[in-house]
Amino acid sequence: MIAVITGDIVNSRSVDPKEWQPQLKSFLETSINDVSKWEIYRGDSFQIETTIEKAFELVLMIKALIKHISNLDVRMSIGIGEQGYTSEKVIESYGQAFINSGEAFEELKDKTLRIKTNNKEFDDYFNPILGLISFIADQWKPVTAETVFYALSNRNMLQKEIAVLMNKDSTTVSKALKRAAYEEVIDILKLYSNKVTLCLT
Repeated sequence: MIAVITGDIVNSRSVDPKEWQPQLKSFLETSINDVSKWEIYRGDSFQIETTIEKAFELVLMIKALIKHISNLDVRMSIGIGEQGYTSEKVIESYGQAFINSGEAFEELKDKTLRIKTNNKEFDDYFNPILGLISFIADQWKPVTAETVFYALSNRNMLQKEIAVLMNKDSTTVSKALKRAAYEEVIDILKLYSNKVTLCLT
């Protein structure tokens, strides 16, 4: 089974693509070795194929990366299922994971994160949690989002080490992560990892 992330940038027309697109491309190039597994299309939409274990962490990092740019946000869905047909372009590939991702994206409504699998019990359990995470993450200010991105990118580092990396005071970093509910987000990330292992693998 694989995971497919479908997303689009909110308010993209109000911000020059040069402000966010190179950063998103650079992040995806670094995070996903195979460039055929992701694509930015129609200017502000993207699709990513990844492992089910890595999907939620990628979503959180993309959220933080985009939110650190003023006036921007991002909506994303995760679809989990079988691979099916594989094309040279991820947006031309097909299978249950792609179908689930597309359907979850259509169901976003006023939320910015949603998941769909072939396990209804898992979806019913995790989507309310994702609704809460999206509510929290939607409130992140640019400085908060940037700090979350650095913290997620360097999870083995202490906060004071992240502060050095960001050239900021450690108290500033600590306060930003508290505002972001970072520890709670990490707890949900661990919960997701346990749940997908139990329910979907």
